[in-house]
Amino acid sequence: MSKDAWNRSEDRRVFADNRVFNVNGQGKENLTAVLDLVFSMTGHAPMGWKHEKKCGIILFWAADEGDGVIPFPSELSAEETALIVLKYLDSDKAKEVELSGWDCDCDHDGHNTRGWRVYCDDWGHVNNCWRAFIAIKPAYMWHGK
Repeated sequence: MSKDAWNRSEDRRVFADNRVFNVNGQGKENLTAVLDLVFSMTGHAPMGWKHEKKCGIILFWAADEGDGVIPFPSELSAEETALIVLKYLDSDKAKEVELSGWDCDCDHDGHNTRGWRVYCDDWGHVNNCWRAFIAIKPAYMWHGK
């Protein structure tokens, strides 16, 4: 691809089908920035949500209650979404989420603090659902001594 063709493709909003996303962190400001990036990368804002023990809170770009998706009253901004997600992460539902690997509260020669992980699976989907574009689950941040 020529440099001119590459530059022209950046000017258009072209969304890739093979999007990869996996970021962990802490706090409202960081979560808002990450969600803003996700919404920009996908061209979607959340229209609904669903809780799953293995995924955490899943955000959907189209809400179909037939799948147990709870619709939002209107499209949300990244900041509005971050506030809802942070409330979710403090809820009893979030305590049910199955953590593994790098998300766990592992024993090591340091300490851990609570945070979150924003991610998607293959094809930019979550849990094999094509309308689910991102999920957020509790995750522990590991701090060395």
